[in-house]
Amino acid sequence: MYIRWIKRRDNFDVGNYLLVAVWISVIMDICAQSARSYRQTIPKFVKTPNNVTVHRGELAELMCHIKDLGPRTVVWRKASEENPLTIGLNTFTPSAAVSVSHDELSNSTSKYNLMIKDVQTKHAGVYECQISASGIYTHYVALNVLSTPARRKPKVQVSGTEYVSQYNDIHLVCNATGVERAPEEIDWFFNGNKILTSHPHWYGRIEIVKHKPEPGLSFISELIINLSSMQDNGNYVCRSSDLSVDSLTVHVLNAGKNTGIVVRAPGEEKGSMRTAETTGTNKASTHSNFLFLTILCICSLTIF
Repeated sequence: MYIRWIKRRDNFDVGNYLLVAVWISVIMDICAQSARSYRQTIPKFVKTPNNVTVHRGELAELMCHIKDLGPRTVVWRKASEENPLTIGLNTFTPSAAVSVSHDELSNSTSKYNLMIKDVQTKHAGVYECQISASGIYTHYVALNVLSTPARRKPKVQVSGTEYVSQYNDIHLVCNATGVERAPEEIDWFFNGNKILTSHPHWYGRIEIVKHKPEPGLSFISELIINLSSMQDNGNYVCRSSDLSVDSLTVHVLNAGKNTGIVVRAPGEEKGSMRTAETTGTNKASTHSNFLFLTILCICSLTIF
């Protein structure tokens, strides 16, 4: 009995050992394949501008596009300084002007651009985009900063729907462009009160869409009001965080009543407007003139 139990135990141990050995072999093979694959995918820098010139106060964007980055880390540093500016997506500088713009451009290409807002002459110099791998891969970008600010006039301009029939949509666009930078934010006001999407008057029928076509330079905000009502009549103001403002008065026309606006007749002076009241007056005047001429003709025939 004892001998039989010993045999069973020996068979059990041998089977476990074999199973563990097989798993170790499989894992080692996977690790070896991964190591070979990792060695074969050497990171490469995609060609991007390595010389950037901007005006003081503008947004400087230093490009670093990498193919086959894999799990490696990207580090930005200024060549004249020892400490890094960014590691991955984290910044290691007290300056709030420095950040990283990251995106996956394709399955194999990554973007790690260094962004410097409100750039100053002190930011000029050579910057390094580095990848830590079996070796150090470095991409150099020279930043030149002109001492004069960009000659760009500040502009906050509102355009869009000025006249709208009741229940139709109102669409206003505020375009804000800064001299040295775009404003951080844009707010909308209606008759002196800030427009809030949670307000009962606007809830469920208003949308505010924001765009930045030129990051750091321009800011566009769209105000879309669905199912306009007579209570939406009034003055709409666009105000930037730089306190620049522009406004537009929107007129909501009651579809159920005669608004008095008549389509301009051909040949009338451009920009002129006729109303139902003036049209009625003109018709009455024409009728009176015709009656007067008829009476005058009858009197003339009686006399002669």
